[in-house]
Amino acid sequence: MMGMPPALVRFFVSAGEIAAVALLVAVVVGVAAFAWLGAVSRKLPPSVSPPGGPLRADGSKPNWVSSTARKNDGLHFIAPRACPENPLPALEAALRQNGLTVVQASGRYLHATAKSSRFGFVDDLEFLYDPAAGLLHARSASRVGHSDLGVNRRRLEQLFTDAGL
Repeated sequence: MMGMPPALVRFFVSAGEIAAVALLVAVVVGVAAFAWLGAVSRKLPPSVSPPGGPLRADGSKPNWVSSTARKNDGLHFIAPRACPENPLPALEAALRQNGLTVVQASGRYLHATAKSSRFGFVDDLEFLYDPAAGLLHARSASRVGHSDLGVNRRRLEQLFTDAGL
């Protein structure tokens, strides 16, 4: 900064300080907003399917996937898994092993929740076994927010792998 007038140097220093303060305020507000959304998601009741099915496949946000979504809906569709026998007992064990909470488990239906470690966002997972078709249907959806950044799809795929499906 040799040769720069002192007034210009002071201007750039103060502008840098202002930018740093603005950035800090933006980070604090962003963290507070995520913490608030996490708290909201923990208080919201689940928006789940009836235990007898079919699994829900609605909403325009990219924060859910379901095997009952339209097959040409690449954002929301996840393929059901072929299962000649009821896979829910093995799936329930995989859910618990991965730290998820099983909320309801019946013969053909299972509802569990997953909570993110950082802000406590709650996602609902549902599984419905159709013995006539030999298929396991699945749904995973975030309770709040617009996008889940692919978390629900990755979680279901990992659970399927862990359960041997």
